[in-house]
Amino acid sequence: MRATLLLLPILTLLSSCEDAVDDDYRYPSVRTDFACIATDDKGKIEHLLLDDGSSYPVHLTRDFLEAYDDEPTYKRDTLYRLLSVYELVSTGQNDTVADLYALGNIISQVPTPLREDEELHQDPVYLQSIWLSGGYLNFVLEVKALNGKHSIGFVDTTPETMQGKEFTFYHRVIDDVESYRQKLYGSIPLVPFKESLRQGDTLRFVVNTYDEGNTVYTYPF
Repeated sequence: MRATLLLLPILTLLSSCEDAVDDDYRYPSVRTDFACIATDDKGKIEHLLLDDGSSYPVHLTRDFLEAYDDEPTYKRDTLYRLLSVYELVSTGQNDTVADLYALGNIISQVPTPLREDEELHQDPVYLQSIWLSGGYLNFVLEVKALNGKHSIGFVDTTPETMQGKEFTFYHRVIDDVESYRQKLYGSIPLVPFKESLRQGDTLRFVVNTYDEGNTVYTYPF
């Protein structure tokens, strides 16, 4: 089953300097990364986990709370893959916290084979970047859209004779017109395939792009 969604631009939620309520407001030296947030037993954001293996307790900034009108609640004791806008700040006690300014959506789901009654749709996209980090295959795409409906997901298309895994980007335009190029962020978790992926295996990602057509990106695992 693919995810059908209303495609919208990623919301960065950062307040502008011009909207600051006082002249002493300092524009933050933030970083924007693919990362994970971990929630506590009440569903509150507790830690920011970066792809280099480091973990930091989270402090929700004024910008973040104002954007959401309140502290958001997620599923308890859960890890979420999100586009994270943050600043690492020393507390002065040899500790570092992550000041969180914004969160953006990343499509992150485990690829599965198509059912017998499903068709593989590969409507074209632009591929901006692709990389491996933190146990994920990550990429940034651009989709021509006008806020209509697209069905998007990842399909496990691994041939039976392949030593490794192959994932294909599924994209079906359901009710939309090609208009503005809008960014789409994706992360394929590799941990669920740890039993079938071994060192030296091949990892392939297949995507149909406007520039090069059906393209295969290959990585040694």
